[in-house]
Amino acid sequence: MASATFTPEEWQALAAYGLTQADAEGESGFRVNAEQLVNDESCVAVLEQIKPALGAPNLKVAASLTIKRLAFLVLAPTLYALSRFDKGLDVSLAQCEFDYALKDRIWQSKMPLKRIDVTPLCGDRADWRIQVLTQAFAEHLSPVVETMHRLTRSPKRILWENVAVRVFSIYERRVLPGLEGEQKALAQADYAWLLSDGASEVFGLDTNPIAEFDSAFTELESAAEPVRVRRTCCYYYRATEPQEFCSNCPLPLRLKRNKKA
Repeated sequence: MASATFTPEEWQALAAYGLTQADAEGESGFRVNAEQLVNDESCVAVLEQIKPALGAPNLKVAASLTIKRLAFLVLAPTLYALSRFDKGLDVSLAQCEFDYALKDRIWQSKMPLKRIDVTPLCGDRADWRIQVLTQAFAEHLSPVVETMHRLTRSPKRILWENVAVRVFSIYERRVLPGLEGEQKALAQADYAWLLSDGASEVFGLDTNPIAEFDSAFTELESAAEPVRVRRTCCYYYRATEPQEFCSNCPLPLRLKRNKKA
């Protein structure tokens, strides 16, 4: 398949989501080759560095919150380029570095790429989409989820819902707004397919691990707009002082129901 490049305007849009070139300067001591996240020793070492910077009490919480950030860095530029520009971005582990700097418990991290490999849509969209998304999931996020689950015992359902909520927000808040006509229809089709059972192969798994989290929106007193309430808690509240919950966290609702019971 022929290679391509991003226009300056396209690159600027993707850079806003943390995409950068690996030769750009990064904060010393807070950047590793992404492949190290599937190496037991180096993965634990990274999480041990992240844990106090996040205020996480243990590696299980650190792993959950790290997957949320990693999923955004991998998927935001990938899905935006795929559905907005009809260009595929290779974000497989071998291509990426993970910059995990934090300041005042806020991520400053980026996703440096060692080589900017761009594959334009050519021929069948379904086949091309599978190729692009396989690099993002089966060749990056799936093995990292498996490694962090095994090393920290952070439940897979929590880690995969962390990925799912990133997919939801990337499409609903970033990719789809402003699109019209055929381009919007294609982007909506990309999104719907990624949440379908038929997309399981791009995860390298027997089933699609994010499909079950595609639930209806719910109106909450605590939220200005309807939200898709999570099935699991990501442990964010365990890394905050004073204690805070995500706007779509299921725990406050459960506590409220228990008080009424």
